[in-house]
Amino acid sequence: MMRRLILLFAIFSVTLLAETITLDATLLNFDDLLQLLEIHSRVFDVTPPSTGTVGSMRYLEYNGHVLANVEDLYILDNNKLPSPGVPVETLKLFGVDYIQTGDGVKIITCRVNSIEEIGKTVVVNFEGEKNFDVEQTQNSVRIIAKDWLLFRGVVKMPEEVLYEKENVRIERTAESDGQFRILLSAESVGKYVVKPFGERVDPYEKDVVFLVGYGDGRIIVRSFSKDLNGLDLPAYSESLKLARKIANELGYKLEECPVYDIPVGVIGMIVLLKGKDEMPVFLNTVERLMAE
Repeated sequence: MMRRLILLFAIFSVTLLAETITLDATLLNFDDLLQLLEIHSRVFDVTPPSTGTVGSMRYLEYNGHVLANVEDLYILDNNKLPSPGVPVETLKLFGVDYIQTGDGVKIITCRVNSIEEIGKTVVVNFEGEKNFDVEQTQNSVRIIAKDWLLFRGVVKMPEEVLYEKENVRIERTAESDGQFRILLSAESVGKYVVKPFGERVDPYEKDVVFLVGYGDGRIIVRSFSKDLNGLDLPAYSESLKLARKIANELGYKLEECPVYDIPVGVIGMIVLLKGKDEMPVFLNTVERLMAE
């Protein structure tokens, strides 16, 4: 193993692998492999390799596999290796993903396990480093790889698009352990729409939504959720401000409740009129307030 590799490891161990590691050899000695596995365990927050000695023989255990070494003898899971070192292909056994390029062997430090849409929120579940970027283009939102990574078990190269959705913009982002969330909103903003209470609301509805039913004269706003890390705050604030004005005008009660009829990120509310005769007054009030 060249001295350059050892220096490279030292740099990355301090910076916690800000970029993908590059190896310039395809045969690792015991110390090099141990150092790589220790870095790998820190990046993916897993149990580090355990080590020990039996007489003059050293051994390490990681990801359910054991490597023993004494001088030029290497034994992997009780099988003698033909070379005086560990072939880079053996990294797969230890759960270390890599890609061979013209620049050498690159160790992958990010696994994107899934990208899914939940309502208007795009949820990225990943392990290791966040080696992807979110990009707002003129007509779409894209998630792109900024370094080599695994996406659903498939190797992706830098600048490769992992996800794209058109006619939306980024409203807000939030990150927690192993998860990155993007709240999207429609590109254009309309006015308002009145629907019967119980009718489905599109998660990408761009207009203010009023779900109207009958009850005791009450307006219900979807409550703010701490679990969403602020993703629902803009829609919640706008909904509450408008609902408070309407409630004051009509003399209605105002309530916040974790209702699911209004999707996360959609501005809207549930309105329970006291009777059918109050519908014209309600519609006139909404029309006037929305025009302000």
